[in-house]
Amino acid sequence: MNLRSVAIVLLMSLATLSCNDWLYLEPQDTIIVEEFWQSKEEVHSAAMGIYSSMISDHPYLLFKWGEVRGEMVKSNNYNDFTYINNGDILPTLSLMKWAPLYRTINYCNNLLEKAPGVLELDDSFTQELLDQYRSEAYAIRGLMYFYLARYYGEVPLILEATLSDDQDLQVAKSKQSVIFKQIEADLAYAESLAVESFDDVENDKGRITKAAINAIQADLYLWTNDYDKSVEAADKVINSGKFGLVPFGEMWLNTLFHQTNSIEGIFELQYSTQYLNPFYTLFNYNRTFFANADIMETYFPIDIYLPTDSADIRGDRGSFRSSRNYKLWKYIGLNRDEEKGDDEATSNFILYRYADVLLLKAEALAMRGDGDDYEQSLALIKKIRTRAKASAVTQNILDGEIITQQGLISYIVNERAREFMFEGKRWLDVLRNARRNNYERMDLIETMVISGAPYNRLQTILSKYQDTLSHYYPIPQSDINAGYPVLVQNPFYN
Repeated sequence: MNLRSVAIVLLMSLATLSCNDWLYLEPQDTIIVEEFWQSKEEVHSAAMGIYSSMISDHPYLLFKWGEVRGEMVKSNNYNDFTYINNGDILPTLSLMKWAPLYRTINYCNNLLEKAPGVLELDDSFTQELLDQYRSEAYAIRGLMYFYLARYYGEVPLILEATLSDDQDLQVAKSKQSVIFKQIEADLAYAESLAVESFDDVENDKGRITKAAINAIQADLYLWTNDYDKSVEAADKVINSGKFGLVPFGEMWLNTLFHQTNSIEGIFELQYSTQYLNPFYTLFNYNRTFFANADIMETYFPIDIYLPTDSADIRGDRGSFRSSRNYKLWKYIGLNRDEEKGDDEATSNFILYRYADVLLLKAEALAMRGDGDDYEQSLALIKKIRTRAKASAVTQNILDGEIITQQGLISYIVNERAREFMFEGKRWLDVLRNARRNNYERMDLIETMVISGAPYNRLQTILSKYQDTLSHYYPIPQSDINAGYPVLVQNPFYN
């Protein structure tokens, strides 16, 4: 049974489990708990259950968390968007709920705690196979905490499995720096155990491999300002020779965002005809989210010297479709002209792809700024822009121009906006680059707010964003209530 089939079966099973406050628990029937973890097949099912837990709620959260505070999307009928777009981020908003990520963390903790015992029960279960599953669990736990720490700042750090409703669930928050250190440790250990390949494209893209871990590390080290380590991690992916950019052309959209699992994909949440990608319905049949038409020309200006078919492939008919009410075409288009059918919404949700690694390395080089780092950074940006046939109008740094670090970072942030438009990365890209050196680049956040905020709320929102504590989400109010008095609200929202 392949990854997608196992995931579908387990997803239906997981839906029957119960919740207790903010931490999702294992089944409480003691017979089920005692009879499970007896064989390698059950360990495999548990590992696939970790992936299953990620394909239902996670894409919704990761897309919304990354885009609703940005300037590139609009919404007609999503109440949380209205509040956030107006600068009123409240602990009671449904979007603040982090339970799906903690649920996945708990599944990882359960596997790490229980799977080693199966070695004594099943002679066919080997240490090599156990290490593979442990690598996946450590890496995904690290990835979940990476999202939580970036969006919430300080969060509870849970490293033990929750096995009983009687267990104390009141856990204090840990500082972001502590969370980042734990993520670094989890990823390093995961890398030491990880496989290079599962010898199957779907599993290579849909499960944790060394390349997936290295991509996460390249990202993490930009947040901890360890630029040498970020470059080293990115180079491991690049030098593996296993990845490349899907070339410019009519098949670009179909190959990268419809068929998915392309040469560019590194880690993708897998969907199928049995379990369709929910974004197709969300973005196609209602106006929940659509491209902000007012700023699309900012990122994809019309170049009168280029024929339409030679324009930046990521713009109109790529990321969005102006003639279809600015629908988010990445998730709807079968190709640049045709829409998918209802039964063709099998596209994966891509967490990391090769273009991401190239631009992460470009950013690390720009921040390191030693020797010819700026030139190397520009060369990587040029690869991305050449593939997309980006317009010369958006070339912020011209040949022969004196390169400054601030100018290069602005160029990278703008290029990431074009490349990863609507992929749930916008707020993180802006925040990561704004916060360095005691918020030396607050202008990046201010520019984004000016481009996307309602005019009548602009000064109020800009004033709020001057308090850097506002850059993190509030802890869900229901979880504050459940964790009282140990779990306390993030300072800005007290």
